[in-house]
Amino acid sequence: MGGPCTAVGETLDYQGTWLICRKVGTRLVWARMEDPRDTNRPARRGPDLLADDYARFARRLPRTTVDRPDDGGEAAPKIKVIYAVPSFAKDRRRDVSGEIARGLFQVEEWRSSQNGGFGLRYDTFNGALDVGYMTFESTKEEWYARFQDVREHPGFRNGLSHFQDDLRRAGWWTGPRIADTSDAPAIEAAKVGDLYFVVFEAPAGTYSRTGAGPGGCRSMIDAINDQVPIVGWASIDDTGRECDRVDSGGRFNFAATPVSQNLWIARKYGMIDHFHHWMRNLPGCGPAMTPRSGEPVRIPGVLDESRAWEIRGGFNRDLSEVNDPNSGQVAARIPITLPPALDPRHDLYFHISSDKLASAGRCNGDISRHPLWDDLPLDRSSGRTMLRSSYDRPDDIEGPQVHAVYAVRHGAVDRMHDTGGEIERAMRHADQWLRAETGKGLRIDTHRGRVDVTYLPLPRGFEAPAGRDCATVPCPDDRDMLALLAANGRVDPDKTYVFFYSGGLTGYVLCGGAGVGKSVLLNLEVRGRSCSEADWTDPRPTALPWSLLMVHELLHSLGAVCEAAPDWDGSVHARRTDDLMHGRAKGAVRIDPERRNYWGNVPAGCTDASQSPLFSG
Repeated sequence: MGGPCTAVGETLDYQGTWLICRKVGTRLVWARMEDPRDTNRPARRGPDLLADDYARFARRLPRTTVDRPDDGGEAAPKIKVIYAVPSFAKDRRRDVSGEIARGLFQVEEWRSSQNGGFGLRYDTFNGALDVGYMTFESTKEEWYARFQDVREHPGFRNGLSHFQDDLRRAGWWTGPRIADTSDAPAIEAAKVGDLYFVVFEAPAGTYSRTGAGPGGCRSMIDAINDQVPIVGWASIDDTGRECDRVDSGGRFNFAATPVSQNLWIARKYGMIDHFHHWMRNLPGCGPAMTPRSGEPVRIPGVLDESRAWEIRGGFNRDLSEVNDPNSGQVAARIPITLPPALDPRHDLYFHISSDKLASAGRCNGDISRHPLWDDLPLDRSSGRTMLRSSYDRPDDIEGPQVHAVYAVRHGAVDRMHDTGGEIERAMRHADQWLRAETGKGLRIDTHRGRVDVTYLPLPRGFEAPAGRDCATVPCPDDRDMLALLAANGRVDPDKTYVFFYSGGLTGYVLCGGAGVGKSVLLNLEVRGRSCSEADWTDPRPTALPWSLLMVHELLHSLGAVCEAAPDWDGSVHARRTDDLMHGRAKGAVRIDPERRNYWGNVPAGCTDASQSPLFSG
């Protein structure tokens, strides 16, 4: 990383991420900062944009022992939250204090920052989290017996799996009972059903598989939790003293040091890591694939070598980056100087786009595909579009069409252009402009009427090495990105791919580029700034908007402008300054104004783009 920092305030550009030297305790550590040269970066947080949603979600409701009517109906799977008090414990009324709702919202606020503004779906009533209440008869010894010896509970490795029977008796469990780990029909039904988050007024129990002792404050789930959709949260320890409250740590501080941010993640571990354990079990698939199929890995915290290794079907903490919430280093609260990120390499479990699991098909354990993600953004007034997806959704139309891809360089700021609406607006504007100009529009790849934008987090290697000038030396471009999609089995031969690229290619001064073929590059940032001050839809005296620049590059991909064209400029452009295909087109432009170069009555041997199947009347 360029060595340790030596002075507070020192800065470093590390693979496109700006770091600043800060003092944490007695140590100097690198912490992430915004690029000081980037005048187009998002503004620092001012007004609390989620204050209304936070207050709505955490609004206190009266205690209930029955499920209230669900907002949005019963069809979509959601997280149902239960406050469970055993007879040996004190009822601290966490269900009506707002504690649980605040804690869950705090987690979703951070989680949504990792997924284009979308969090998980919860059972709510009139916008407020619907927390159920139940009691169950148990001594502390009986409670521990659920966990201490799995032989007393045949069919499961995790004693918490049997709590489905208590939930059923109390009227909360609505799906089929899962009899054991071989009960495939019930397990498959559970995958498309609800996930239960149970806040216990009880200590954590033993994990017989790993030998972890009882009485602690950790959240409760085993490696795959027997594929039973229950995550438990221990609220007291063995002595009856309170553990961390669900809302412990407050809301995530996006301006804090990475060390502090990862400590916050550790306090919320059960609501982040454990939820994702369950979500790797995708509907229609068998047990979650291991990141390295069939490879023995060490079980964290097990010292006995005879019990420390297994072939796991859940997360593999040994393969995670240190700042991944899945990493054992986060759970152990070891100081980490990189900001927390879900699957930073995107090769294990979240928006998988590289390595062995990327081309493993629909059952690769990518939690971004799980139906628990809410189809509405966390901030209901944000104007965001469809849920982020790393996969091409089913098409509304058949045949040739233009598919948008939002590609983000490894380590670059994710500006969420795929879910923020910018790319959709640009595509729609391009279609409207073309129809007004030519009578033909753009055949856009849509899903249920919305522009389908694929999210492509690029692995390391899709950025220019330090010091390389991409204007003179070839750097990774749209052809490389298309090859990555093709290698992962995600290219449709009928489609032309437009890559909206965030992160900028070092020294690459062009805002777009395309050769004749099936891909187009729009380089959204050059040296940290919006390329040539381009807007998404509005032409400016100094630049084309991204919508029209996309059409410009799309026409290049079809072969415009050829040497025989009357207005050929000697390279690949038109010489008329009011032509969209001029090399420095800007402001108000037209498509081939005299209809004699590349649209309409073109010379022999030249491409008539108007006849391309990508356009339709």
